[in-house]
This record gives sequence, C-alpha cells and structure tokens, in this order.
Amino acid sequence: AYATQLEFKQRQVIESLEHIGDLRDFEIEPIAGMDEPWRYRNKMEFSFAESGGRLVLGLHRRGSWREIVETDDCRLASTRVNGARHAVAEACRTLGLRAYDRGARRDEEPGGLLRHLVVRETTRGDLALGLFVAGRFPEEDELAARVVASCGATAFAVTVNASRADAAVGDGPHMLVGEPVLTERLAGVELAVPLAAFLQTNTTMCEALYATALRFAAADPEREAYDLYCGIGSLSLPLARAAAHVHAIEIQEDAAVAARENARRNAIANVDFSAGDVRRLLKEVLEAPAPPPAPGVVLADPPRAGMARKALQRAAALGADRFVYVSCNPATLAGNGAELRELGYRLVTVAPVDMFPQTHHVETVALFVRESRRS
Repeated sequence: AYATQLEFKQRQVIESLEHIGDLRDFEIEPIAGMDEPWRYRNKMEFSFAESGGRLVLGLHRRGSWREIVETDDCRLASTRVNGARHAVAEACRTLGLRAYDRGARRDEEPGGLLRHLVVRETTRGDLALGLFVAGRFPEEDELAARVVASCGATAFAVTVNASRADAAVGDGPHMLVGEPVLTERLAGVELAVPLAAFLQTNTTMCEALYATALRFAAADPEREAYDLYCGIGSLSLPLARAAAHVHAIEIQEDAAVAARENARRNAIANVDFSAGDVRRLLKEVLEAPAPPPAPGVVLADPPRAGMARKALQRAAALGADRFVYVSCNPATLAGNGAELRELGYRLVTVAPVDMFPQTHHVETVALFVRESRRS
C-alpha cells in the first residue's frame, strides 16, 4: 500500500541519520507523497535483445545483463512512453533490424545493431526518442518516419556506441527529426534541456523538491549564494531570483553551457556558471587574494555517492549561515551530515520527498545551520 511505502521511507531517513550519522534532535517534516503514485517517470531507458529469434525491447531482468524482459506495460511510465517503446520495437522488426550482441567471450566479435532506447517526455508535450546503436545504418530515415507517424514523437535521434560498454552513451545525438533539446518549466523557470542532460525523472515531485530546497535556502537579496552540482541550472535560476548573486558549479561542460543558455532564456543575470570539479574550483575561491564575503547559503545536490570530504570541507569553509543538502541516498546524507557537524554545522530540519513511488528510493532535503567557524 502506498501509505505504507511512505511510512517506510520516513523511517528509513530517520534511521539512516541516527544510526549512520549519529544525528539527532532534528525536526523531520512529513514525507511529501504523490496523489497518483503511478506513471510518473519522464525518462525511461530500454534495452534490445533477441529471444527465440524475435527482437524484444524492454528492461533488464534483475541481476542479468543479457536477459531482457518485454512487458506489455510499465506502470511507472506514461501510456505515451510505453506507446513509443512499442512503436520503435515494431518498426525495427518490420525493417529487419537486429539487436546488438557483444558476444559471450571477449575474443568474440560483436554483432547486430540495436542497443538501447531512451524515451523522454515533458509537461510541455515533448516526446524525444534516443536510439543507441553500434553504427549508423541505411534504414535510419525510414525508421524515424515510421515511429513518428505511429507515436507522435517530436524528436528522434541516433547515437553511436561502438564500444562494448553496455550503457546508453556514445557519439551523438545525430538528429533525424526535431531538435536536440526538450523544453520544461520548473520552479517558475523555463528550461531548455539537452537530450543527454540530467533532470529529475519525476516532474510533479521535482516541483515539491525544489520548493522545499528554496524554502530551506531562504536566500537573502543582500547576500550571495552557491549552488554546487548545479546541472543545467534548474535550481540555480530560481535561487538567483531571491539572492544577490549565485555562483554555480557543474562538472559537465555541456550542462554548464545549457545552464548559461537557460539564464539568458529567463533574463536572469545575477548568476555565473563554472564548469569543473567542485573541490578544485572551491579551492580557487578560498585561496583567492581577496576571498569573497561569506554567502548566505550553500546549496548542494551531489550525485548518489555524496560529497567527497575535500569538497565538503571547502564548501563548509565558505562560511555560509545555511547549508542545504539535497540527497537521493539517506546513507550518504548521514555520512556527509556527520562530517558537516564536525565542520561547525547543526542539522535542523529534514524533509523527505517521494520522488520514486513503488521503489525503495527516497529523496531528502536537509537544512544545516552554522553554529561556529572552524579555525
């Protein structure tokens, strides 16, 4: 039952913080859940295989990189996304295209063509399909035309992954139909999202997540702010509307370029985006001849593994009054939270957000306040 899922996730966050991080005496807000906890994913990645001589397109069976389960309907995805998957599979079968097979042994030559299909949609009506293949092929245009006619996709791209790596990566996207960006609106900001860029996969709950993070940030129009691991600027830009200036850092150059374009799109000038490693760039800030004044808030939304110790130390050394940590992993939040305590910050409030109903995953926003400076 969904109510029981929410109770479990709430307890999971509390127990992780208490038992892993020895963090106590904090306020925890009731977990934010969905009214309709199905068909919420705006992105799905499917894989091709062959079974009994028939091309299939579906999801990996748990624990197997070779076996693909072709379900009639994935209830975490919308009917439109499921329809796109069926349209691509049927068109590929009609054209006689084969699934990629890298071989059971490393000395075997890989064969076949089709590797992965990534489907992304937005609340603005975009439906973008990214086909990952072992090489370019002559049936590309016909395949794209058949698929678009069948499911109404607004963009269709081919990306070449010539390596043995079983991942949706490679040289692309090469657009066959449409543009290489999606359009979305989050937290009052218009976003152009490159097809390969990260964006939270649950648009509805992303609004709740961002609203919580911005509430905890309590940006001051007289003080600067930092946004670490900022991606395409989806949180930096609404933060900038409330702060004097936002310094945002993102390790992927393409995402930083997209963030700058999104700032121009929304006419937000009081933000700068730097591409590079958080540890290195914060070191440059802290060692500058004239270090900047302490910001009002540091906001961090790191990868699942959390923040590396040096990055966390340097982020804390900025001396912000508030440190807002957005986490998709309660265990790494607990570990980083314990380190922040040693760096002079106290955990005040935690707000779980159910970004991933029907799974064990939970997103959390945590507010830390500075109690003392480290010498």
